[in-house]
Amino acid sequence: MARDIGVNTYGYIWSIPAVDCVRRLGKLGYRQIEFLLQPPHLSFDDFGSAARRELRAVLQDIGATKTAINLPSLDHNLASPFSRARAASVRMFEDTIDLAADIGAETVVVVPGRMSPLFPPSVENRFAWVGEGVSQLLPRAEDRGVGLAIENVPFAAFPDAAALERFVRGFTSSAIGVCYDAANAHFIDEDPAAGVRQLSDLLRIVHFSDTGQDKWRHDPIGTGTVPFADVVKALDAVGFEGAVTLEILDHDPDAAILRSHRALELLGFAPCKAGASA
Repeated sequence: MARDIGVNTYGYIWSIPAVDCVRRLGKLGYRQIEFLLQPPHLSFDDFGSAARRELRAVLQDIGATKTAINLPSLDHNLASPFSRARAASVRMFEDTIDLAADIGAETVVVVPGRMSPLFPPSVENRFAWVGEGVSQLLPRAEDRGVGLAIENVPFAAFPDAAALERFVRGFTSSAIGVCYDAANAHFIDEDPAAGVRQLSDLLRIVHFSDTGQDKWRHDPIGTGTVPFADVVKALDAVGFEGAVTLEILDHDPDAAILRSHRALELLGFAPCKAGASA
């Protein structure tokens, strides 16, 4: 059976509210939605019970599955040396977990804190600080039926597969896993296919976009040097059944998403349902 493709709403955060974005993506044939939690697109502030019910209903109307929420990392830092910053970050993630549960989303993607590339903290401090925050979040996630997927990000506490694996395996809860971004891995010169194999039993979400290794990008598929054929073979080999999600940034997100989808059809993904002229 051909593999489905999901869409992260990053490309729409400044142009369209989340509820309208779901309708738009639904018309394009997408059923796996990962929201970027960014005002004015989507917020947990000033987004009360009625708005949450509406968004949940619209997701149900399009038959959405494998829904997730991704809290961007500019406004939180679970790896901050300041305990007050880490505490504030935990509260933001608690609110994100509640929002996910309220709209029926299965997973919250967690960027595990930012580091200075000039003089980062020790690995031991990163594990301690982020581990403290995640330990506080897991009971809330388990209680609300939401999973946490820790993501590899070049400037974050655990940028590679080895660090992600070590961190996530430190927890016994089934509510925690990994969101593995192929472009992020490729940018730091990690083989994303090898990362998929290493993290196979921990994978919950896989992000697809394209980039080179000289400048970090999230471009349409086929415009960079990410070895997608190898990554797809690895996903097939490990039997991955989670969400493969396009996280594309472009001034015309519809066109970029559809162009990327059509490129992935050649690798065995489900055909793009939008018209050829879309």
